[in-house]
Amino acid sequence: MLRRGISKAASATLIALIILAICAGVALYYMRQSAPGTATTSSMRPSTTASRTAAPQTSSTSITTTTTTSTTSTASASSSTTPSTTTHARSTSPTTTAPKYVEVRDLSGKLVKVRLPVKRVVVLQPYWAEVVVALGAGDKIVGIGKWVKYDSYLPESVRSKPSVGSLFSGVNVEEVAALKPDVVITDYGYGKANEVISKLEGMGIPVIRLFCRSFNDQLKAISIIGKVLGAQSRAEELIKFMKSKYDLVREDVLKAPSKPRVVMLSAYGLLKGYLSTYANTSWGRLVEEAGAVNLALQKFPSKSWPKIGFETLAKWDPDVLIIVGSKDDLIPALDKVLSDKRFSILKAVKDGRVYGVPTFEGLGAVLDWGPRIVIGYEYVAKLLHPSACSNIDWRADAAYLIKHFYGVDVPEQAFVAYSIRWKEVVDFSGKAVKIPLHVRRVVDLISYVDDLALGVMNRLVGVSKYAYFNPIMRKAYPNITKIPSPGSSFSLNIEQLAALRPDVVLIWNYKPGIVSDIEKLGIPVICVNLRSYDDIKALLILLGNIYGVEDRALKLIKDMDSIISMVQERVSNVPQSKRVKVLYLWSTPTTIQGGVGDIEDAIRMAGCVNPAAKYFPNKAYPRVDFEQIVKWNPDLIVIWWYARFKPEDLLSSAKWSVINAVKEGRVYKEPFYEHWGPGISLFVLWLASKAYPNLFKDVNVTAVMNKYYEEWYGVKYSELFTHSSK
Repeated sequence: MLRRGISKAASATLIALIILAICAGVALYYMRQSAPGTATTSSMRPSTTASRTAAPQTSSTSITTTTTTSTTSTASASSSTTPSTTTHARSTSPTTTAPKYVEVRDLSGKLVKVRLPVKRVVVLQPYWAEVVVALGAGDKIVGIGKWVKYDSYLPESVRSKPSVGSLFSGVNVEEVAALKPDVVITDYGYGKANEVISKLEGMGIPVIRLFCRSFNDQLKAISIIGKVLGAQSRAEELIKFMKSKYDLVREDVLKAPSKPRVVMLSAYGLLKGYLSTYANTSWGRLVEEAGAVNLALQKFPSKSWPKIGFETLAKWDPDVLIIVGSKDDLIPALDKVLSDKRFSILKAVKDGRVYGVPTFEGLGAVLDWGPRIVIGYEYVAKLLHPSACSNIDWRADAAYLIKHFYGVDVPEQAFVAYSIRWKEVVDFSGKAVKIPLHVRRVVDLISYVDDLALGVMNRLVGVSKYAYFNPIMRKAYPNITKIPSPGSSFSLNIEQLAALRPDVVLIWNYKPGIVSDIEKLGIPVICVNLRSYDDIKALLILLGNIYGVEDRALKLIKDMDSIISMVQERVSNVPQSKRVKVLYLWSTPTTIQGGVGDIEDAIRMAGCVNPAAKYFPNKAYPRVDFEQIVKWNPDLIVIWWYARFKPEDLLSSAKWSVINAVKEGRVYKEPFYEHWGPGISLFVLWLASKAYPNLFKDVNVTAVMNKYYEEWYGVKYSELFTHSSK
């Protein structure tokens, strides 16, 4: 019995040991399989190149996720075949998630796999850069194509990125690679595109190919870019906006009584001596979708830009000619059509139905690939069918698109419609005004200082009577008194104005009766109302378009902005609670600057606070009781240059002595500048230097003003005034 009991115990022990050995072996096997550096783990981790180029096994819109987990033991795998009964050391390494990818089918039909998240983008065309910015991913752009820096609708932060070349002159693929992009976005199918794309992909860089032949292609391109950038909701919002405007065009043109026969020509080609038409392209198809017949598309349905001879054009004899090109080429091309006798036989020329469409990336351009193409649809449709499309406001839509999606302010005054004999601008009352294509005779009742800065004084045939007393005009342009004056915006001799035979009149928008009297003479009137710094810039842009000196206007605005930016950078760290309270006094000590007007804007830009703005948010020049000024207790007081009282009048007054600004001797008369002119930026600098002298102790304000006056007015500030501005 004893022997049988021992035998049973031994058998049980032996079975237990066998089971333990089997468990240990299984555990050891799995530990080796999970250990770092083994063949199994290595095969699960894709190489850098493979992660960018390998074709995934998912659909074109899916995101592939792979997770890798490894476990490491502190004990050596070879130390024992059985685990210790006293210690069991086990440690698990952190879980490592494999990279995520998105794959999309681009417009070439290729399936492209891009590693997520996308943080670095190189974009080679301005319009695709606009899409990236519109989707809120402008900060991801690390490199740009050659022409992107000229796009007026892009933020400076994008336009200043490193340039890597173009598909025409060539792209430096080594520079692209050095920027370490997660993806490159580009056109394909022309120039050196295929060669560039092949090299980039050979370096393991994913490339999104885009080329649009229709409006739907534009929407597809935006959707693709949105998926790649992880900005689908923003892409959907942009697509919805574009689709709504496109649908409105399609709805309106169906109401038109007929479809005009149209030929769309390249302005560049016209100037070079040949006729290049737009047929099977997105712009060529736009003509038909805007309610017309594109003759080139009908005759050459499989060609993009067929060239034709003049004999063919004469045979077609279109109802409408549309000339498309950059603003630099557009007006010369329209002039050529008008001056070339061969074109005079065309019905379109006889009827005055030759229109220009500003394209590409210059300020005021409405037609390009990308989001702005829908503005081009609106623009063309309204030219072709003005009555049927009367509810389309393409300027407002353009301004909204660029502000809401791009984050850039572009005033409606930047957008001009062109015809062979006229151009149409919008004034500050929102009225569209047709003026001659070439404006040569102007009566300017408001902005003669701006005209001086823009170099167009020879176009003025009439000025406001107040121009004769303007100190800048008297010094910089002594002949100002030889230009006739029919009065002012507030009191005008209509007969004298008519005798001056102006092409256009610029007037303050305060006397509707006077405006109506001028319009009855058949003279175009542009009404102006300025309430902010942005309005002043809009006026300069408008004048640039009226006179055809857009480049000089933009250079002037850049100069103004540089001064404002310098000031705002210096005052940006001043806490709101410590900002200087500034009271601006007009013609009397109790006529103050309220919350409306460019002076209020200037005070804010100088980093100061106007206490009156809160009490009078909708008034420009309210009169107040002195007791109210005492309650505000401003830190600094500025007096209008034309006011008949001086700082000494306040500084010596017992009544005013209770106010901090008077106690501290901080009462100044402003340096001269025109409130509605480019000099406002100098006022902002001057005011900021008075409010925060420690922040501007290294800036010689008078020297800055001298340089600015000499650049834009031809005289130094110190030659006009002895006012101390420092």
